[in-house]
Amino acid sequence: MKQLVLDRSKLKNINPELINGRDVFVGFNEPEFKISSKRKNIYDLDSKLNARFITHFLPAVDIARVMKKRPRLFIVSAINMALLWNAHNEEEKKIMLANNSIKIDFLRNFFDRFFTKTFSLIEIVVSQDILKITKKEIDIVSAFLSEDRSDEMLKAKYHLARFIYPKEFNKTEFRTLSKEKRRIDEIDLSRAIKYALSHAFLFGDVNFEGNYIHNDIGYISIGNESEEFFNVIRDILYKFLAKYGELIFSRKIILKNNLKVVVSNKFRVPPPYNGMYKDKGSKKNRVRELCEVTYENKRRLDYYNSQEKLKDQMEYMYKNLISKKDYEMFWNNYKERYFDLKKRYKEAYGIRSDW
Repeated sequence: MKQLVLDRSKLKNINPELINGRDVFVGFNEPEFKISSKRKNIYDLDSKLNARFITHFLPAVDIARVMKKRPRLFIVSAINMALLWNAHNEEEKKIMLANNSIKIDFLRNFFDRFFTKTFSLIEIVVSQDILKITKKEIDIVSAFLSEDRSDEMLKAKYHLARFIYPKEFNKTEFRTLSKEKRRIDEIDLSRAIKYALSHAFLFGDVNFEGNYIHNDIGYISIGNESEEFFNVIRDILYKFLAKYGELIFSRKIILKNNLKVVVSNKFRVPPPYNGMYKDKGSKKNRVRELCEVTYENKRRLDYYNSQEKLKDQMEYMYKNLISKKDYEMFWNNYKERYFDLKKRYKEAYGIRSDW
């Protein structure tokens, strides 16, 4: 199915014939812990709920309002993949699980408060199917993708290389790479390909038994520009698995030819919804600072006015969906629940660190 790359303001003008009858998927993940300081050199920065996090999900509202019949909204958590691939130890797993659960609670409360009639249902799904695949099956699919020499796939591989090796592949255009760096096949992209494969399961392209009732027509997945080249691989995978999927996985699979919507951003690298960081200080004494509003740092929402890469997302929400006054009231009112949930998860999971 085709991919649409649209500016946020153009979503309301999307052709209804492309989307009517489909349900909407928005996925999110828990990122790897980050190092706060060169001197510490330990992974001590987790991904706490921030006030801008909700803007990642709001394009679903724009699209739903265009549709003749209101869709289901699937909020899909990739926490299982995060625990498998992003956590370094058990303590990090506990914190990731707690952060993920709190974000889901925040999303439920938000949509119940502001958009209770926009969707027929809001379903929270924790993606399970990717965990049912063996390493051998992943290797077979990865080998197929690695051997694909099409121009489309070569370009996608380059952008996967940027995803895994941002310093080495920091050019803005594929055509600007040197001949040496264009030899993508010599680079280990297994991690990125595995991540791309997980997207096919996360967004309902490939399904086993499933843990929700499927839409016969299919789905619309929504993501930012970082998803654009994963979507290319999703399309290639769809065609490949339509032929060989049941042979590879030794079970029946359900394939959905889904529409992919990418919300474009004026910046070359879209700011991550789980939190944008900036490095400060000298190279030797560099410190990583979170440029977000959280309950822990006690910043006001006005803070985003000073963040060039972030303020547009907040302003779009205020001008088109929810007033700043209403969102600020909601954000402030959720604070007590947030800290109560943190306390409960810390107790229940036995989290030792000052989280």
